[in-house]
Amino acid sequence: MSAKRVIQVCLIFILLLASLATTGAAHAWSACGSTYVVQPGDWLAKIARNCGVTVSALYTANPWASYYYYIYPGQVLVIPDGYDGGYNTGGSTYPGGSFCGPSSDYYGNYYVVCRGDTLGRIAAYYGVTLYRLQSNNGIWNPNLIYAGQIIRP
Repeated sequence: MSAKRVIQVCLIFILLLASLATTGAAHAWSACGSTYVVQPGDWLAKIARNCGVTVSALYTANPWASYYYYIYPGQVLVIPDGYDGGYNTGGSTYPGGSFCGPSSDYYGNYYVVCRGDTLGRIAAYYGVTLYRLQSNNGIWNPNLIYAGQIIRP
């Protein structure tokens, strides 16, 4: 066997060992992070295309989106297979798997409704009135909120 062939075999063996020796969790690729803040002029198909996911995957990750005909600037969407940088944003997850609980973004604080939450409990958490939450978020019926809905104080 020639010296050139021995070097090639050794390099292949080293690359094979290096690929098996990597540590850490593998993350699926997405052009966006684990969440996306809706910008003016955005729509779901545009966001899906820019983040490298399908519209049906966005609906699956944001089940509340199928109940509303529009999204608005400042709204936070969960991006499936998005990488959050390896840190926990706090809160918890509801059985659908999406984040819920208090958080904040560029526009300020917000609360992602968990199953079993009430608007009154969220108002008490932020120390504001129920009426303020209703008027700030366009909620006509305070008894009709859903898991995954974004509430801004």
